[in-house]
Amino acid sequence: MEASGVQTVARALSVLECFRGGDERGVSEIARQQGLAVSTTHRLLKALVDGGFLEKNEESSRYRMGGALAEYGQIAYRQHRIYLAEPCLEQLAGTTGANASVAIRHSIHAVLLGTSRWRDSDGHRLQGVRLPLHASALGKALLAWSDTTDEELRALPYDEGTPRSVSGPEELRRELTRTRERGYAYNDEELDPGFRTIGLPILDRAGRCRFALGLRGPATLMIPERVPFLVELAKVTAADIAARFEVAADA
Repeated sequence: MEASGVQTVARALSVLECFRGGDERGVSEIARQQGLAVSTTHRLLKALVDGGFLEKNEESSRYRMGGALAEYGQIAYRQHRIYLAEPCLEQLAGTTGANASVAIRHSIHAVLLGTSRWRDSDGHRLQGVRLPLHASALGKALLAWSDTTDEELRALPYDEGTPRSVSGPEELRRELTRTRERGYAYNDEELDPGFRTIGLPILDRAGRCRFALGLRGPATLMIPERVPFLVELAKVTAADIAARFEVAADA
């Protein structure tokens, strides 16, 4: 592919990034955010609409995610066999009153692949699908139980999170050591004020950590005195999910 073609693809993917929050976007808004000419932005949006990746709201002339992305999401959902974990997530959420989720690492973020159904404890504010590794319990679990280099830690987006999140690679390395020693990762309002999360590795029979289990709830629910009990419940769930994944892989 020629350089101009690669640049066009890169720009189109960058435009898609504007829709991660789930909101509709206008042409001028996207152009400003991406630093592109309105005419160029319009051509990219038209190509994405033609491919089904975006769709246009004819009433507002704004754009939103299209059906093709939902299709690819379902394919990834089946390939990772997340449906096998869903009963476990629902049981854990029902027992604890918190939200349970499974995530995988993608570059500098943890990406949620499956979650328990919406709970009253979360209010109407949705948690993002892509979480910074350094500021999330899921991300810390994925890092702590993997061979993570110092270069990888230096590349993380430490500007994301709250003032309570770790501020650099050296601090994060110490946090990952503590995480492995105690057997679980912890996010104490480092990503979302008022919420805490426990993170546990989901290990395969070789001890590799490809997935992580998270248990997230308001600080009033996830009080320090309750954390050990919640960790034990989550450990049982993580082992159950790991076993289900192994059986499916062997089938």
